[in-house]
Amino acid sequence: MKKIVTIVLVALVAVGFGYFLFKISPQPVDTSLNDQGIKALSQPSEVTSADHILGNPNAKNTLIVYEDLECPACANFSQQVLPKITTELKDTRVVFRHFPLIQIHKNTLPAANALEAAGAQGKFWEFASLAYQKQTEWADLADPVPYLEGLAQQVGVKDLAKFKQEVQSQAYKSRIEANYRESLALNLQGTPSIFYNNKPLVLGDLNSIKQQAEKLYQ
Repeated sequence: MKKIVTIVLVALVAVGFGYFLFKISPQPVDTSLNDQGIKALSQPSEVTSADHILGNPNAKNTLIVYEDLECPACANFSQQVLPKITTELKDTRVVFRHFPLIQIHKNTLPAANALEAAGAQGKFWEFASLAYQKQTEWADLADPVPYLEGLAQQVGVKDLAKFKQEVQSQAYKSRIEANYRESLALNLQGTPSIFYNNKPLVLGDLNSIKQQAEKLYQ
């Protein structure tokens, strides 16, 4: 069902649905996203120092995962598969990119901003892990920011005032938007979506992913 809804979302974008609204309750900030002029991509953009990397940043092989913190399938993948990738796949690093399904997940954007804010203080992967573990507790909140602030405190984010301000002001909107537009340009059909050495993989358990990746080892 989620895949069908996501396909509809992508189709609406493709025909020029207009503007999606980025909104963090309760602040009425202007966060419209222009979906015009998205050019198709055949593979993910090059990994840079701005990316969030798990494992050896200089590894020869790269797994890029496009995720939505409010997506249950992403939570399962992040907890069951992702932690084992860097040890089970030869000389491989993991790169996280955002694909917020903004039409069906009302708190995905505050969560994405919270993740980036935590990452700015060196707690990106720790926050992502805990946010997935607690997903059902914040996903339906009218205002998730206080709860997300509590998660940040639990993972050791030091400057909570800065964290809260960055989430509320959407300080990382441009980064999230760039990832979002890339996801649309790649015509991704759902989350999580994964690429290994720029080749799309079929989502599955660790053994399935490992078998696919082994054919693409460098």
